[in-house]
Amino acid sequence: MKKIKKMVLLSILLMFSTVVSAEPWSTLTNVIEVYPNTVGLVFVTSYANTQISTCDNGKRFSISKDHPNYDVMASAMLAAFMADEKIVFHIESGQNGCQPTIDRFRVLK
Repeated sequence: MKKIKKMVLLSILLMFSTVVSAEPWSTLTNVIEVYPNTVGLVFVTSYANTQISTCDNGKRFSISKDHPNYDVMASAMLAAFMADEKIVFHIESGQNGCQPTIDRFRVLK
């Protein structure tokens, strides 16, 4: 019985750790550069994740123009950049490339 409980607990922990690593959140970070391009709004942060972002030493991310809330997200990102406020953002799962997209973020003082 104890062996079964241990196996179930181990299985749950493994599933949870996979989910957590698949959809990471950044740490609290500053936006140090923003620029629009043909696919959306690109931004560079002090946060780095070289396993997901392959450009600017893992610090480049983007908001896709295809995101249903692009206008609000791009405006809020620009406001955070101009006010030098910190952000925390969520990177969409299953990405590895130059500028992986985010699907949401928070602006914090």
